[in-house]
Amino acid sequence: MLNVKLTKAASAAGCSCGQKDKAAAAWARLLQGAKDGENGFGWMNLPDADISGLVSMGKDLRKYGNIVVIGIGGSALGLQMLMNAFCEPCYPALRAKDQPVLFVADNADAESNEAIWRQVDPQNTAILVVSKSGRTLETLSSFLFFRERLFAAVGDKAEGRIYFITDPVKGFLRAYANEKNTVCAILPEDTGGRYSVFSSCGLVAAVALGIDAQKLLNGAAAMKKKLLSVPAGEDLASRLAWETFDGMKQGRNITVFWAYGDRLKSMGEWFAQLWGESIGKDGIGMTPQCALGSIDQHSQLQLYACGPADKFFFFLSAKHGNRAPLSVPSEKLFDEAQYMNGVSQEFILDCERRGVVASLKRAGRPICEIELDRIDETCIGGLVLLLEAVTALTGFMMGVDPFDQPGVEEGKNYALALCGHKNYAKYLDTLAEIEKKSPSESFAVEG
Repeated sequence: MLNVKLTKAASAAGCSCGQKDKAAAAWARLLQGAKDGENGFGWMNLPDADISGLVSMGKDLRKYGNIVVIGIGGSALGLQMLMNAFCEPCYPALRAKDQPVLFVADNADAESNEAIWRQVDPQNTAILVVSKSGRTLETLSSFLFFRERLFAAVGDKAEGRIYFITDPVKGFLRAYANEKNTVCAILPEDTGGRYSVFSSCGLVAAVALGIDAQKLLNGAAAMKKKLLSVPAGEDLASRLAWETFDGMKQGRNITVFWAYGDRLKSMGEWFAQLWGESIGKDGIGMTPQCALGSIDQHSQLQLYACGPADKFFFFLSAKHGNRAPLSVPSEKLFDEAQYMNGVSQEFILDCERRGVVASLKRAGRPICEIELDRIDETCIGGLVLLLEAVTALTGFMMGVDPFDQPGVEEGKNYALALCGHKNYAKYLDTLAEIEKKSPSESFAVEG
């Protein structure tokens, strides 16, 4: 499924005598929470879930030529990661003839939403709204935006083209679904958005695009079984969690996720939310940073190799296939390029990766290299489960809750108050006090 190599920092000490005990305690907490259905722990149970209802909903959506998915954060990034890996998102002309064109409206940006609407055929378009709480400001505003335009284009038929993924009981979307009899899937109460890609949040739209959701879960289940087949502390997730946690204590407070290959780019963006939102608590944490090979060899590598030794590196790649090799003309003008004759661009990109890894190893940087056997549902499913486990275990080792997000919630509350939501009016006084105590200078530049 995947191969992993771990290179420790040049300055790293030997394993702490308490490493395995700490990992065992973290695993015990994770497994017990999942068993008890505690809030945030439910993602551990998703690989074994019955997804027949989600598959049915996804196939129903597939009958539309255009699908607009409205969500933000964990309600969008997991799906975008799957799209990037499997669906030629950068090259829509290459999609299968029966594959819908899927747009993700993940920001409350009117200009971007207008651009999406100009590209769809309203007569052949469905809207899929994803929000666990049903009160997410950006998601609700974009829902109103697209709903208005869909009704203007197709009239009352629009109601049958609106789909929801939300809380089973509460929230505006749930109330709307109950009132309008909207097709609706449940987003599990015990699963947070950033851990939800194996739930309805990611799988319904994935099925609509032709991605094999069951194979994704099979890969995740296989990884889970592998991690639990050895004593805690000896498994791969524990080893990686310990290295990042121990590195943080030594000042390595930045985690670089470097994907090699355009199909893996969005994996880094998904991981950045998972990592940052899960372990950035109580004044500690490790800042996630995404890089794409070989592009960022020419923009970030200088800092990584010769700057401060404050980073842990994840390198992600996939074994290259047998693509057509390059053919270099024999004329004298091309003499300097003859060394590339007969090799593929996949081989060249892998040489770039190996060169970067070697330079960072020479500088004493800690590195985890992950190589997928191939980019398919089984391998991606296993990788996602592994990274989720590493993140959760790291959080527990740090002594923080890897499943809450108090900083995010505070910002949401202030935004709702500023937009005029009466239930959040009490936050206006707090905002006024903050602005009073933290005055800002203003600068105007005319021209």
